[in-house]
Amino acid sequence: MISAIHTALSGMTAFTRKIEVTAHNVANVNTDGFKKAHTDFVEVSAGGVEAIVQQDDSPGSRVPVNSSSGAAQRELSNVNLGEEAVSMILSQRGFEANLKVLHTSDHLLGSVLDIKK
Repeated sequence: MISAIHTALSGMTAFTRKIEVTAHNVANVNTDGFKKAHTDFVEVSAGGVEAIVQQDDSPGSRVPVNSSSGAAQRELSNVNLGEEAVSMILSQRGFEANLKVLHTSDHLLGSVLDIKK
């Protein structure tokens, strides 16, 4: 019972981190040269998951700009809003699923304690 609660809490923490990373990417979509980050989940030996954040160094689109020294190119961010929207929805649903596991485990633990009385 306790391991289910621990696993659900680690999942909620990992999805919270993934939502934070996605929000940071979206906030910087118009920042020239910004490199997005992505979150991977790895299994922890004690049970549960941990969020690992890695930066995506792929180049963003290049656009021509006119400057005082002549024509130049400017690199835009490599953030794709479509990918980020999908990531946010999946993270929200994953968080909700872990929250439901936590509520169910809490309810079952309460029932076990009521039976013991």
